[in-house]
Amino acid sequence: MSKKSSSKYGLMRTVGRLIRDIRPIAWAIVIAGFVCICSVMLSVISLEVVGKLTDVLYEFGQNGIAINMDRVLKLSLIAFASYLGSALTSMLRVLLTTNITSRFYTKGMRIRISDKLTRLPISYLDSTSHGELLSRMMNDVSNMSNTIYVIIDTVIDGFVRISIITYFMYAVHWVLATAVIVFVPLSVALSAFISSKSEKSWHEFRKVNGDVYSFIEEDFSGFDAVKAFNLETKQTSRCDVLLDLYGEKMQRGHVLSGLIQPIIAFTDNIAYVAVCILGGILAVKNIVSVGDVVEIILFAKMFAGPLESIANGMGSVQHTLACANRVYQLLDEEEVSVQTGNAPQGEGEVVFSHVGFSYDGVHSVIRDLSFSVKPGQKVAIVGPTGGGKTTIVNLLMRFYDADSGTITVDGTDISTVDKAQLRSLFGMVLQDTWLFNGTVYDNIAYGKPGASLDEVVCATQQAKADSFIDALPQGYNTVINEESTNISGGQKQLLTIARSYLANRKMLILDEATSNVDTRTELLIQDAMDRLLIGRTSFVIAHRLSTIVNADIILVVNNGEVVEQGTHSELMALNGFYAEIYNSQYSLISG
Repeated sequence: MSKKSSSKYGLMRTVGRLIRDIRPIAWAIVIAGFVCICSVMLSVISLEVVGKLTDVLYEFGQNGIAINMDRVLKLSLIAFASYLGSALTSMLRVLLTTNITSRFYTKGMRIRISDKLTRLPISYLDSTSHGELLSRMMNDVSNMSNTIYVIIDTVIDGFVRISIITYFMYAVHWVLATAVIVFVPLSVALSAFISSKSEKSWHEFRKVNGDVYSFIEEDFSGFDAVKAFNLETKQTSRCDVLLDLYGEKMQRGHVLSGLIQPIIAFTDNIAYVAVCILGGILAVKNIVSVGDVVEIILFAKMFAGPLESIANGMGSVQHTLACANRVYQLLDEEEVSVQTGNAPQGEGEVVFSHVGFSYDGVHSVIRDLSFSVKPGQKVAIVGPTGGGKTTIVNLLMRFYDADSGTITVDGTDISTVDKAQLRSLFGMVLQDTWLFNGTVYDNIAYGKPGASLDEVVCATQQAKADSFIDALPQGYNTVINEESTNISGGQKQLLTIARSYLANRKMLILDEATSNVDTRTELLIQDAMDRLLIGRTSFVIAHRLSTIVNADIILVVNNGEVVEQGTHSELMALNGFYAEIYNSQYSLISG
Protein backbone atom coordinates (compact mmCIF):
# COMPACT_ATOMS: atom_id res chain seq x y z
CA MET A 1 0.00 0.00 0.00
CA SER A 2 1.33 3.41 -0.91
CA LYS A 3 1.92 6.10 1.59
CA LYS A 4 -0.91 8.13 0.17
CA SER A 5 -3.44 5.34 0.32
CA SER A 6 -2.29 4.38 3.76
CA SER A 7 -2.88 7.93 4.96
CA LYS A 8 -6.34 7.94 3.41
CA TYR A 9 -7.18 4.63 5.05
CA GLY A 10 -6.01 6.02 8.37
CA LEU A 11 -8.25 9.06 7.92
CA MET A 12 -11.36 7.05 7.11
CA ARG A 13 -10.70 4.53 9.87
CA THR A 14 -10.12 7.22 12.48
CA VAL A 15 -13.16 9.25 11.44
CA GLY A 16 -15.20 6.04 11.54
CA ARG A 17 -14.10 5.33 15.09
CA LEU A 18 -14.79 8.90 16.14
CA ILE A 19 -18.31 8.58 14.77
CA ARG A 20 -18.84 5.31 16.64
CA ASP A 21 -17.57 6.87 19.83
CA ILE A 22 -20.16 9.67 19.73
CA ARG A 23 -23.11 7.29 19.35
CA PRO A 24 -23.94 7.42 23.09
CA ILE A 25 -24.59 11.16 22.74
CA ALA A 26 -26.55 10.89 19.49
CA TRP A 27 -29.64 12.22 21.26
CA ALA A 28 -27.86 15.52 21.92
CA ILE A 29 -26.75 15.69 18.30
CA VAL A 30 -30.33 15.18 17.10
CA ILE A 31 -31.58 17.96 19.36
CA ALA A 32 -28.72 20.21 18.23
CA GLY A 33 -29.59 19.44 14.60
CA PHE A 34 -33.23 20.42 15.11
CA VAL A 35 -32.21 23.64 16.87
CA CYS A 36 -29.76 24.37 14.05
CA ILE A 37 -32.47 24.00 11.40
CA CYS A 38 -34.67 26.38 13.36
CA SER A 39 -31.80 28.88 13.58
CA VAL A 40 -31.09 28.68 9.84
CA MET A 41 -34.76 29.03 8.91
CA LEU A 42 -35.08 32.10 11.12
CA SER A 43 -31.97 33.58 9.46
CA VAL A 44 -33.43 32.93 6.00
CA ILE A 45 -36.74 34.51 7.00
CA SER A 46 -34.93 37.59 8.24
CA LEU A 47 -33.08 37.94 4.91
CA GLU A 48 -36.28 37.59 2.91
CA VAL A 49 -37.93 40.24 5.07
CA VAL A 50 -34.96 42.57 4.54
CA GLY A 51 -35.30 42.03 0.78
CA LYS A 52 -38.99 42.93 0.87
CA LEU A 53 -38.28 45.94 3.05
CA THR A 54 -35.66 47.07 0.53
CA ASP A 55 -38.24 46.84 -2.29
CA VAL A 56 -40.67 49.01 -0.33
CA LEU A 57 -38.05 51.69 0.23
CA TYR A 58 -36.81 51.44 -3.38
CA GLU A 59 -40.31 51.97 -4.78
CA PHE A 60 -40.64 55.08 -2.64
CA GLY A 61 -37.30 56.42 -3.90
CA GLN A 62 -37.99 55.62 -7.56
CA ASN A 63 -41.70 56.26 -7.96
CA GLY A 64 -42.52 58.60 -5.09
CA ILE A 65 -45.16 56.16 -3.82
CA ALA A 66 -46.13 56.92 -0.24
CA ILE A 67 -44.48 54.63 2.24
CA ASN A 68 -46.80 52.21 3.98
CA MET A 69 -45.49 52.75 7.50
CA ASP A 70 -47.58 49.92 8.91
CA ARG A 71 -45.97 47.53 6.45
CA VAL A 72 -42.49 48.92 7.13
CA LEU A 73 -43.03 48.61 10.88
CA LYS A 74 -44.43 45.09 10.51
CA LEU A 75 -41.52 43.94 8.32
CA SER A 76 -39.01 45.57 10.70
CA LEU A 77 -40.52 43.80 13.69
CA ILE A 78 -40.51 40.46 11.84
CA ALA A 79 -36.87 40.99 10.86
CA PHE A 80 -35.92 41.90 14.43
CA ALA A 81 -37.79 38.89 15.85
CA SER A 82 -36.18 36.59 13.26
CA TYR A 83 -32.68 37.84 14.00
CA LEU A 84 -33.29 37.56 17.76
CA GLY A 85 -34.72 34.05 17.40
CA SER A 86 -31.78 33.01 15.22
CA ALA A 87 -29.31 34.34 17.80
CA LEU A 88 -31.07 32.58 20.69
CA THR A 89 -31.31 29.26 18.86
CA SER A 90 -27.64 29.52 17.84
CA MET A 91 -26.73 30.10 21.48
CA LEU A 92 -28.80 27.08 22.50
CA ARG A 93 -27.05 24.94 19.88
CA VAL A 94 -23.63 26.01 21.15
CA LEU A 95 -24.64 25.18 24.72
CA LEU A 96 -25.85 21.74 23.63
CA THR A 97 -22.73 20.88 21.65
CA THR A 98 -20.34 22.32 24.23
CA ASN A 99 -21.87 21.46 27.60
CA ILE A 100 -23.37 18.11 26.60
CA THR A 101 -21.61 16.68 23.57
CA SER A 102 -18.02 17.62 24.35
CA ARG A 103 -18.30 17.08 28.09
CA PHE A 104 -19.80 13.59 27.88
CA TYR A 105 -17.43 12.59 25.10
CA THR A 106 -14.37 13.74 27.05
CA LYS A 107 -15.56 12.07 30.24
CA GLY A 108 -16.33 8.80 28.49
CA MET A 109 -13.03 8.68 26.61
CA ARG A 110 -10.93 9.32 29.73
CA ILE A 111 -12.85 6.64 31.61
CA ARG A 112 -12.09 4.22 28.76
CA ILE A 113 -8.38 5.06 28.88
CA SER A 114 -8.27 4.76 32.67
CA ASP A 115 -10.02 1.39 32.47
CA LYS A 116 -7.69 0.31 29.67
CA LEU A 117 -4.60 1.10 31.73
CA THR A 118 -5.76 -1.32 34.42
CA ARG A 119 -5.81 -4.13 31.84
CA LEU A 120 -2.46 -3.43 30.20
CA PRO A 121 0.61 -5.52 31.05
CA ILE A 122 3.19 -4.06 33.39
CA SER A 123 5.74 -4.28 30.56
CA TYR A 124 3.82 -1.65 28.57
CA LEU A 125 3.67 0.74 31.52
CA ASP A 126 7.35 0.17 32.25
CA SER A 127 8.33 0.97 28.67
CA THR A 128 6.07 4.03 28.27
CA SER A 129 6.84 7.23 30.15
CA HIS A 130 4.24 8.58 32.56
CA GLY A 131 4.36 11.92 30.78
CA GLU A 132 3.47 10.24 27.48
CA LEU A 133 0.45 8.51 29.04
CA LEU A 134 -0.59 11.76 30.72
CA SER A 135 -0.32 13.58 27.39
CA ARG A 136 -2.60 11.06 25.70
CA MET A 137 -5.20 11.00 28.45
CA MET A 138 -5.37 14.75 29.03
CA ASN A 139 -4.03 16.77 26.11
CA ASP A 140 -4.93 14.45 23.23
CA VAL A 141 -8.42 13.70 24.54
CA SER A 142 -9.06 17.42 25.06
CA ASN A 143 -8.09 18.10 21.44
CA MET A 144 -10.28 15.24 20.27
CA SER A 145 -13.18 16.60 22.28
CA ASN A 146 -12.75 20.08 20.85
CA THR A 147 -12.77 18.68 17.34
CA ILE A 148 -15.79 16.49 18.00
CA TYR A 149 -17.52 19.76 18.74
CA VAL A 150 -16.12 21.28 15.54
CA ILE A 151 -17.14 18.26 13.46
CA ILE A 152 -20.65 18.25 14.85
CA ASP A 153 -20.89 22.00 14.52
CA THR A 154 -19.59 21.82 10.93
CA VAL A 155 -21.83 18.95 9.84
CA ILE A 156 -24.96 20.20 11.54
CA ASP A 157 -24.56 23.94 11.12
CA GLY A 158 -22.35 24.17 8.04
CA PHE A 159 -23.95 21.70 5.68
CA VAL A 160 -27.50 22.32 6.88
CA ARG A 161 -27.02 26.05 6.48
CA ILE A 162 -25.44 25.71 3.03
CA SER A 163 -28.22 23.39 1.84
CA ILE A 164 -31.00 25.67 3.02
CA ILE A 165 -29.33 28.85 1.76
CA THR A 166 -28.68 27.27 -1.65
CA TYR A 167 -32.33 26.25 -1.95
CA PHE A 168 -33.62 29.72 -1.13
CA MET A 169 -31.06 31.46 -3.36
CA TYR A 170 -32.24 29.43 -6.34
CA ALA A 171 -35.81 30.23 -5.35
CA VAL A 172 -34.94 33.94 -5.69
CA HIS A 173 -32.98 33.77 -8.97
CA TRP A 174 -30.97 30.89 -10.41
CA VAL A 175 -28.40 33.04 -12.26
CA LEU A 176 -27.38 34.98 -9.16
CA ALA A 177 -27.41 31.79 -7.06
CA THR A 178 -25.09 30.09 -9.55
CA ALA A 179 -22.72 33.06 -9.37
CA VAL A 180 -22.47 32.51 -5.61
CA ILE A 181 -21.76 28.76 -5.61
CA VAL A 182 -19.70 28.42 -8.81
CA PHE A 183 -16.48 29.12 -6.87
CA VAL A 184 -17.19 26.60 -4.09
CA PRO A 185 -15.58 23.55 -5.80
CA LEU A 186 -12.36 25.49 -6.34
CA SER A 187 -12.10 26.61 -2.72
CA VAL A 188 -12.97 23.14 -1.41
CA ALA A 189 -10.37 21.47 -3.65
CA LEU A 190 -7.62 23.87 -2.56
CA SER A 191 -8.60 23.50 1.10
CA ALA A 192 -8.58 19.70 0.88
CA PHE A 193 -5.11 19.75 -0.70
CA ILE A 194 -3.65 21.97 2.02
CA SER A 195 -5.46 19.99 4.71
CA SER A 196 -3.79 16.76 3.58
CA LYS A 197 -0.39 18.47 3.82
CA SER A 198 -1.06 19.65 7.37
CA GLU A 199 -1.87 16.12 8.60
CA LYS A 200 1.78 15.03 8.69
CA SER A 201 2.81 18.17 10.58
CA TRP A 202 0.18 17.58 13.24
CA HIS A 203 1.26 13.95 13.68
CA GLU A 204 4.85 15.10 14.25
CA PHE A 205 3.64 17.81 16.63
CA ARG A 206 1.73 15.32 18.80
CA LYS A 207 4.84 13.13 19.07
CA VAL A 208 6.93 16.10 20.23
CA ASN A 209 4.16 17.13 22.59
CA GLY A 210 4.38 13.73 24.28
CA ASP A 211 8.14 14.17 24.64
CA VAL A 212 7.60 17.56 26.30
CA TYR A 213 5.13 16.05 28.79
CA SER A 214 7.61 13.27 29.57
CA PHE A 215 10.42 15.76 30.14
CA ILE A 216 8.29 17.92 32.44
CA GLU A 217 7.18 14.91 34.47
CA GLU A 218 10.77 13.71 34.71
CA ASP A 219 12.08 17.17 35.61
CA PHE A 220 9.61 17.75 38.43
CA SER A 221 9.85 14.24 39.86
CA GLY A 222 13.66 14.59 39.97
CA PHE A 223 13.69 18.22 41.09
CA ASP A 224 15.77 17.53 44.21
CA ALA A 225 18.45 15.71 42.21
CA VAL A 226 18.58 18.52 39.64
CA LYS A 227 19.16 21.07 42.39
CA ALA A 228 21.63 18.88 44.28
CA PHE A 229 23.87 18.33 41.23
CA ASN A 230 23.46 21.89 39.88
CA LEU A 231 21.93 20.60 36.64
CA GLU A 232 19.55 23.51 36.16
CA THR A 233 21.44 24.82 33.12
CA LYS A 234 21.58 21.39 31.48
CA GLN A 235 17.88 20.77 32.07
CA THR A 236 17.03 24.23 30.78
CA SER A 237 19.04 23.57 27.62
CA ARG A 238 17.24 20.27 27.06
CA CYS A 239 13.93 22.00 27.62
CA ASP A 240 14.86 24.76 25.16
CA VAL A 241 15.66 22.20 22.46
CA LEU A 242 12.38 20.38 22.99
CA LEU A 243 10.33 23.56 23.08
CA ASP A 244 12.04 24.89 19.94
CA LEU A 245 11.07 21.70 18.14
CA TYR A 246 7.61 21.90 19.70
CA GLY A 247 7.18 25.46 18.43
CA GLU A 248 8.49 24.56 14.98
CA LYS A 249 6.07 21.68 14.52
CA MET A 250 3.16 23.66 15.93
CA GLN A 251 3.94 26.65 13.72
CA ARG A 252 4.05 24.50 10.59
CA GLY A 253 0.76 22.83 11.48
CA HIS A 254 -0.97 26.13 12.23
CA VAL A 255 0.42 27.81 9.10
CA LEU A 256 -0.86 25.05 6.85
CA SER A 257 -4.20 24.84 8.63
CA GLY A 258 -4.44 28.64 8.69
CA LEU A 259 -4.16 28.84 4.91
CA ILE A 260 -7.52 27.16 4.48
CA GLN A 261 -9.71 29.96 5.81
CA PRO A 262 -8.09 32.74 3.72
CA ILE A 263 -8.62 30.64 0.59
CA ILE A 264 -12.30 30.25 1.45
CA ALA A 265 -12.58 33.96 2.21
CA PHE A 266 -10.84 34.88 -1.07
CA THR A 267 -13.20 32.81 -3.22
CA ASP A 268 -16.17 34.08 -1.22
CA ASN A 269 -15.15 37.67 -1.89
CA ILE A 270 -14.85 36.94 -5.62
CA ALA A 271 -18.36 35.45 -5.54
CA TYR A 272 -19.60 38.47 -3.60
CA VAL A 273 -18.18 40.90 -6.20
CA ALA A 274 -19.57 38.77 -9.04
CA VAL A 275 -23.05 38.88 -7.50
CA CYS A 276 -22.88 42.62 -7.01
CA ILE A 277 -21.86 43.25 -10.66
CA LEU A 278 -24.24 40.70 -12.15
CA GLY A 279 -27.07 41.74 -9.87
CA GLY A 280 -26.60 45.39 -10.78
CA ILE A 281 -26.78 44.57 -14.48
CA LEU A 282 -29.94 42.46 -14.04
CA ALA A 283 -31.57 45.11 -11.84
CA VAL A 284 -30.89 47.85 -14.41
CA LYS A 285 -32.54 45.67 -17.09
CA ASN A 286 -35.47 45.07 -14.69
CA ILE A 287 -34.89 41.31 -14.84
CA VAL A 288 -34.74 41.16 -11.04
CA SER A 289 -35.78 43.59 -8.36
CA VAL A 290 -33.31 45.50 -6.24
CA GLY A 291 -34.71 43.68 -3.21
CA ASP A 292 -33.85 40.33 -4.80
CA VAL A 293 -30.29 41.54 -5.48
CA VAL A 294 -29.93 42.71 -1.88
CA GLU A 295 -31.34 39.40 -0.66
CA ILE A 296 -28.88 37.38 -2.79
CA ILE A 297 -25.97 39.58 -1.62
CA LEU A 298 -26.97 38.94 2.01
CA PHE A 299 -27.31 35.23 1.22
CA ALA A 300 -23.82 35.33 -0.33
CA LYS A 301 -22.34 36.82 2.85
CA MET A 302 -24.29 34.33 4.92
CA PHE A 303 -23.03 31.54 2.63
CA ALA A 304 -19.44 32.41 3.49
CA GLY A 305 -19.89 31.70 7.20
CA PRO A 306 -20.55 27.95 7.01
CA LEU A 307 -17.85 27.54 4.36
CA GLU A 308 -15.29 29.11 6.70
CA SER A 309 -16.66 26.92 9.48
CA ILE A 310 -16.11 23.85 7.33
CA ALA A 311 -12.61 25.10 6.48
CA ASN A 312 -11.78 25.50 10.17
CA GLY A 313 -13.22 22.05 10.77
CA MET A 314 -10.97 20.55 8.11
CA GLY A 315 -7.90 22.07 9.72
CA SER A 316 -9.02 20.96 13.17
CA VAL A 317 -9.73 17.44 11.95
CA GLN A 318 -6.13 17.04 10.77
CA HIS A 319 -4.93 18.10 14.20
CA THR A 320 -7.31 15.67 15.85
CA LEU A 321 -6.30 12.77 13.60
CA ALA A 322 -2.85 12.89 15.17
CA CYS A 323 -4.38 12.94 18.67
CA ALA A 324 -6.96 10.26 17.87
CA ASN A 325 -4.37 7.91 16.37
CA ARG A 326 -2.29 8.14 19.56
CA VAL A 327 -5.34 7.57 21.77
CA TYR A 328 -6.65 4.68 19.68
CA GLN A 329 -3.17 3.19 19.58
CA LEU A 330 -3.31 3.07 23.38
CA LEU A 331 -6.86 1.68 23.40
CA ASP A 332 -5.83 -1.00 20.88
CA GLU A 333 -2.83 -2.21 22.88
CA GLU A 334 -2.90 -5.90 23.64
CA GLU A 335 -4.33 -6.54 27.08
CA VAL A 336 -3.25 -9.07 29.62
CA SER A 337 -4.86 -12.44 29.06
CA VAL A 338 -7.55 -13.53 31.48
CA GLN A 339 -7.23 -17.06 32.86
CA THR A 340 -10.07 -18.95 34.46
CA GLY A 341 -8.15 -21.72 36.19
CA ASN A 342 -8.71 -22.57 39.85
CA ALA A 343 -6.92 -20.23 42.24
CA PRO A 344 -4.36 -21.66 44.68
CA GLN A 345 -5.63 -22.35 48.18
CA GLY A 346 -3.14 -19.92 49.68
CA GLU A 347 -1.25 -22.41 51.83
CA GLY A 348 2.03 -20.91 50.68
CA GLU A 349 3.99 -23.62 48.86
CA VAL A 350 5.95 -22.07 45.98
CA VAL A 351 8.05 -23.92 43.39
CA PHE A 352 10.18 -22.43 40.60
CA SER A 353 11.09 -25.11 38.05
CA HIS A 354 13.68 -24.33 35.34
CA VAL A 355 12.39 -20.77 34.93
CA GLY A 356 13.91 -18.53 32.28
CA PHE A 357 13.07 -14.90 31.53
CA SER A 358 14.22 -11.90 29.51
CA TYR A 359 12.74 -8.39 29.57
CA ASP A 360 13.69 -7.60 25.99
CA GLY A 361 13.65 -11.07 24.48
CA VAL A 362 17.41 -10.92 23.90
CA HIS A 363 19.31 -10.60 27.16
CA SER A 364 18.39 -13.24 29.73
CA VAL A 365 17.86 -12.03 33.27
CA ILE A 366 16.81 -15.36 34.74
CA ARG A 367 18.30 -18.64 33.50
CA ASP A 368 17.12 -22.11 34.48
CA LEU A 369 16.07 -20.97 37.97
CA SER A 370 14.80 -23.71 40.28
CA PHE A 371 13.98 -23.70 43.98
CA SER A 372 11.11 -24.70 46.26
CA VAL A 373 9.59 -23.07 49.33
CA LYS A 374 7.44 -24.84 51.89
CA PRO A 375 4.40 -23.17 53.51
CA GLY A 376 5.34 -20.78 56.30
CA GLN A 377 9.01 -20.52 55.41
CA LYS A 378 10.86 -17.21 55.37
CA VAL A 379 12.87 -16.98 52.16
CA ALA A 380 15.55 -14.33 51.79
CA ILE A 381 16.78 -13.42 48.32
CA VAL A 382 20.18 -11.77 48.30
CA GLY A 383 22.82 -10.94 45.73
CA PRO A 384 24.44 -8.10 43.86
CA THR A 385 22.48 -5.36 42.10
CA GLY A 386 21.12 -6.59 38.78
CA GLY A 387 21.41 -10.22 39.82
CA GLY A 388 17.68 -10.90 39.35
CA LYS A 389 16.26 -10.54 42.88
CA THR A 390 13.37 -8.20 42.02
CA THR A 391 12.74 -10.11 38.78
CA ILE A 392 11.93 -13.22 40.81
CA VAL A 393 9.22 -11.27 42.63
CA ASN A 394 7.94 -9.82 39.34
CA LEU A 395 7.54 -13.34 37.98
CA LEU A 396 5.92 -14.63 41.16
CA MET A 397 3.33 -11.83 41.10
CA ARG A 398 2.93 -12.22 37.32
CA PHE A 399 3.88 -8.64 36.64
CA TYR A 400 5.75 -10.46 33.90
CA ASP A 401 5.30 -14.02 32.67
CA ALA A 402 8.18 -16.46 32.48
CA ASP A 403 9.54 -17.29 29.03
CA SER A 404 10.21 -20.90 29.99
CA GLY A 405 9.71 -23.24 32.90
CA THR A 406 6.86 -23.19 35.41
CA ILE A 407 6.02 -21.44 38.67
CA THR A 408 3.50 -23.13 40.92
CA VAL A 409 1.73 -22.00 44.08
CA ASP A 410 0.22 -24.86 46.09
CA GLY A 411 0.71 -27.08 43.06
CA THR A 412 -1.17 -24.78 40.67
CA ASP A 413 0.63 -23.34 37.66
CA ILE A 414 0.20 -19.59 38.12
CA SER A 415 0.11 -19.04 34.34
CA THR A 416 -3.37 -20.61 34.39
CA VAL A 417 -4.69 -18.47 37.24
CA ASP A 418 -6.40 -15.09 37.03
CA LYS A 419 -3.80 -12.48 37.96
CA ALA A 420 -6.10 -10.64 40.34
CA GLN A 421 -6.82 -13.85 42.24
CA LEU A 422 -3.13 -14.70 42.38
CA ARG A 423 -2.12 -11.27 43.68
CA SER A 424 -4.84 -11.36 46.31
CA LEU A 425 -2.75 -14.03 48.04
CA PHE A 426 0.22 -11.68 48.53
CA GLY A 427 0.92 -8.66 50.66
CA MET A 428 3.71 -6.37 49.52
CA VAL A 429 5.96 -3.81 51.16
CA LEU A 430 8.30 -2.25 48.63
CA GLN A 431 11.41 -0.14 48.87
CA ASP A 432 9.68 2.67 46.96
CA THR A 433 6.73 3.60 49.13
CA TRP A 434 3.45 4.66 47.54
CA LEU A 435 0.98 6.87 49.38
CA PHE A 436 -1.79 8.98 47.89
CA ASN A 437 -3.27 12.33 48.79
CA GLY A 438 -5.61 11.40 51.63
CA THR A 439 -5.78 10.83 55.36
CA VAL A 440 -3.51 8.48 57.25
CA TYR A 441 -6.53 6.24 57.83
CA ASP A 442 -7.37 6.14 54.12
CA ASN A 443 -3.81 5.21 53.16
CA ILE A 444 -3.65 2.33 55.63
CA ALA A 445 -7.20 1.12 54.94
CA TYR A 446 -6.24 0.90 51.26
CA GLY A 447 -4.98 -2.59 52.11
CA LYS A 448 -8.47 -3.63 53.26
CA PRO A 449 -11.34 -1.56 51.86
CA GLY A 450 -13.99 -0.88 54.48
CA ALA A 451 -11.70 -1.55 57.43
CA SER A 452 -12.82 -0.06 60.73
CA LEU A 453 -10.75 2.46 62.65
CA ASP A 454 -10.09 -0.15 65.34
CA GLU A 455 -8.63 -2.51 62.73
CA VAL A 456 -6.43 0.26 61.36
CA VAL A 457 -5.22 1.18 64.84
CA CYS A 458 -4.42 -2.45 65.56
CA ALA A 459 -2.38 -2.69 62.34
CA THR A 460 -0.41 0.46 63.15
CA GLN A 461 0.35 -0.86 66.62
CA GLN A 462 1.72 -4.04 65.10
CA ALA A 463 3.84 -1.97 62.70
CA LYS A 464 5.05 0.28 65.54
CA ALA A 465 3.58 3.27 63.68
CA ASP A 466 0.94 4.29 66.24
CA SER A 467 3.25 6.51 68.29
CA PHE A 468 4.16 8.89 65.46
CA ILE A 469 0.57 8.88 64.13
CA ASP A 470 -0.76 9.93 67.54
CA ALA A 471 1.72 12.82 67.48
CA LEU A 472 0.38 14.14 64.15
CA PRO A 473 -1.89 17.24 64.30
CA GLN A 474 -5.10 15.34 63.48
CA GLY A 475 -3.90 11.83 64.21
CA TYR A 476 -5.43 9.32 61.81
CA ASN A 477 -7.33 12.15 60.10
CA THR A 478 -4.12 13.95 59.16
CA VAL A 479 -4.06 14.49 55.42
CA ILE A 480 -0.91 13.32 53.65
CA ASN A 481 -0.17 15.76 50.84
CA GLU A 482 0.30 14.74 47.22
CA GLU A 483 4.08 14.39 47.45
CA SER A 484 3.97 12.96 51.01
CA THR A 485 6.37 15.68 52.13
CA ASN A 486 4.65 16.29 55.48
CA ILE A 487 5.93 12.98 56.87
CA SER A 488 9.41 11.47 56.79
CA GLY A 489 10.61 8.65 54.56
CA GLY A 490 10.74 6.24 57.49
CA GLN A 491 7.21 7.17 58.54
CA LYS A 492 5.96 6.54 55.00
CA GLN A 493 7.51 3.09 55.12
CA LEU A 494 5.87 2.37 58.46
CA LEU A 495 2.48 3.27 57.00
CA THR A 496 2.95 0.86 54.08
CA ILE A 497 3.99 -1.86 56.52
CA ALA A 498 0.85 -1.17 58.56
CA ARG A 499 -1.16 -1.43 55.34
CA SER A 500 0.34 -4.88 54.76
CA TYR A 501 -0.49 -5.92 58.33
CA LEU A 502 -4.10 -4.88 57.76
CA ALA A 503 -4.36 -6.79 54.46
CA ASN A 504 -3.40 -9.98 56.37
CA ARG A 505 -2.42 -12.00 53.29
CA LYS A 506 -1.15 -15.57 53.52
CA MET A 507 2.08 -14.74 51.69
CA LEU A 508 4.25 -11.65 51.96
CA ILE A 509 6.85 -9.97 49.77
CA LEU A 510 9.22 -7.52 51.42
CA ASP A 511 11.50 -5.69 49.01
CA GLU A 512 14.05 -3.82 51.12
CA ALA A 513 11.16 -2.96 53.43
CA THR A 514 13.37 -1.41 56.10
CA SER A 515 15.83 0.36 53.79
CA ASN A 516 14.33 3.81 54.35
CA VAL A 517 14.17 3.76 58.14
CA ASP A 518 16.80 4.60 60.69
CA THR A 519 18.51 1.96 62.79
CA ARG A 520 16.28 2.50 65.82
CA THR A 521 13.10 2.30 63.74
CA GLU A 522 14.45 -0.74 61.95
CA LEU A 523 14.90 -2.53 65.25
CA LEU A 524 11.37 -1.59 66.29
CA ILE A 525 9.71 -2.97 63.20
CA GLN A 526 11.97 -6.00 62.81
CA ASP A 527 10.42 -7.65 65.86
CA ALA A 528 6.93 -6.83 64.55
CA MET A 529 7.92 -8.22 61.15
CA ASP A 530 9.11 -11.48 62.67
CA ARG A 531 5.81 -11.90 64.50
CA LEU A 532 3.85 -11.06 61.34
CA LEU A 533 5.75 -13.63 59.30
CA ILE A 534 4.93 -16.49 61.65
CA GLY A 535 2.81 -19.02 59.74
CA ARG A 536 3.16 -17.11 56.47
CA THR A 537 5.33 -17.80 53.47
CA SER A 538 7.48 -14.72 52.94
CA PHE A 539 10.00 -13.54 50.37
CA VAL A 540 12.43 -10.94 51.66
CA ILE A 541 14.75 -9.09 49.30
CA ALA A 542 17.55 -7.57 51.32
CA HIS A 543 20.87 -5.88 50.84
CA ARG A 544 21.61 -5.58 54.54
CA LEU A 545 22.24 -9.23 55.33
CA SER A 546 22.01 -8.63 59.08
CA THR A 547 18.23 -8.42 58.69
CA ILE A 548 17.82 -11.92 57.24
CA VAL A 549 20.17 -14.10 59.27
CA ASN A 550 17.13 -15.85 60.78
CA ALA A 551 15.63 -16.78 57.39
CA ASP A 552 14.66 -20.42 56.84
CA ILE A 553 16.16 -20.34 53.34
CA ILE A 554 18.57 -17.87 51.83
CA LEU A 555 18.76 -17.86 48.03
CA VAL A 556 21.96 -16.27 46.76
CA VAL A 557 21.21 -15.02 43.25
CA ASN A 558 23.84 -13.89 40.78
CA ASN A 559 23.43 -13.38 37.04
CA GLY A 560 19.93 -14.84 37.12
CA GLU A 561 20.92 -18.09 38.80
CA VAL A 562 20.79 -19.44 42.35
CA VAL A 563 24.48 -19.92 43.06
CA GLU A 564 24.05 -20.87 46.73
CA GLN A 565 21.15 -21.93 48.91
CA GLY A 566 20.78 -22.68 52.63
CA THR A 567 20.54 -21.13 56.07
CA HIS A 568 22.84 -18.37 57.25
CA SER A 569 25.05 -20.72 59.23
CA GLU A 570 25.22 -23.24 56.37
CA LEU A 571 26.20 -20.56 53.84
CA MET A 572 28.77 -19.06 56.14
CA ALA A 573 30.28 -22.52 56.60
CA LEU A 574 30.59 -22.84 52.82
CA ASN A 575 32.76 -19.71 52.84
CA GLY A 576 31.55 -18.90 49.34
CA PHE A 577 29.81 -16.00 47.60
CA TYR A 578 27.37 -15.33 50.46
CA ALA A 579 30.11 -15.35 53.07
CA GLU A 580 32.11 -12.93 50.95
CA ILE A 581 29.18 -10.47 50.75
CA TYR A 582 28.36 -10.83 54.45
CA ASN A 583 31.94 -10.37 55.60
CA SER A 584 32.41 -7.33 53.36
CA GLN A 585 29.33 -5.68 54.91
CA TYR A 586 30.43 -6.58 58.41
CA SER A 587 33.92 -5.16 57.81
CA LEU A 588 32.39 -1.92 56.52
CA ILE A 589 30.18 -1.63 59.60
CA SER A 590 32.95 -2.46 62.07
CA GLY A 591 35.33 -0.18 60.19
